[in-house]
Amino acid sequence: MNRLLTGVILISILFLGCTKDDEPDYATLILGTWVNKQIDNKAILTDASFVIGFRADRVETYATGFKVDDNNKTWIENDKYTYAVDCDKIIINGLNDLGNRFHFEFKILYVDQQILTYSVSKFMIDNVEFPDQKTYTSKKVATNLAKQFVGTWYGKSTKQGTADTSYHYWDYFADGHFDYYYRDGGGNWINKPDNEGAYFLYGDFLASNFTNDLIGGEKGKAFECWNIRIDGNTMFWTGIRENGQINTFRMEKVTGPPSFFTTQALCGKIE
Repeated sequence: MNRLLTGVILISILFLGCTKDDEPDYATLILGTWVNKQIDNKAILTDASFVIGFRADRVETYATGFKVDDNNKTWIENDKYTYAVDCDKIIINGLNDLGNRFHFEFKILYVDQQILTYSVSKFMIDNVEFPDQKTYTSKKVATNLAKQFVGTWYGKSTKQGTADTSYHYWDYFADGHFDYYYRDGGGNWINKPDNEGAYFLYGDFLASNFTNDLIGGEKGKAFECWNIRIDGNTMFWTGIRENGQINTFRMEKVTGPPSFFTTQALCGKIE
């Protein structure tokens, strides 16, 4: 009986456990940075996207928009997490920016060189469990647009029927900050002094921190996310907003901020 029982246990282990022969190499496949694109197979608002990364040193990184209070929200990055891979399960532990202890367990449903789909087996904050029945699909960051992105860009919204018909300048620097220029009522270009701009680039996904336009009556810090495409010296932004609205921008790369050239020469290039 003992030999029979031992045989049954061994057979059970072979069928229930994972081995290198019958399972993908999940630990290798998940390495890299992933931008969440869908929840339950539906596209999400671009500002609701988040970024997870799995490094070879078993550090898990996380970036997301965070609501500080009713008037302030910001994009944050965190590398205070570690992870382990057990068969098709990813186990994550760490602290968020407020010192709360997180414990995640993800079940990998599908992964290849481009797509990672998973469900949440366990989600705990400070030992309190929060059930999550959703399925998440992320796209792997496969391009590095940093060199093309840095510089000065001039353009405007191309969304049909938009109320924002003004041109704008963005001056992006390699250290992760940017200046924003707007045109005042007298036609003068102003480097917005309260902008406090910072940007985060994950392949073709852009997140930006800034202060709201105090001239328009809004106050507080904000963030905004876009999917970007760069074609030579032309850049396109696309964002899914509330009620399924698609916002778009088109801009041209130029040689410097507004004081170095006139705007009339550029307007025809972007119309």
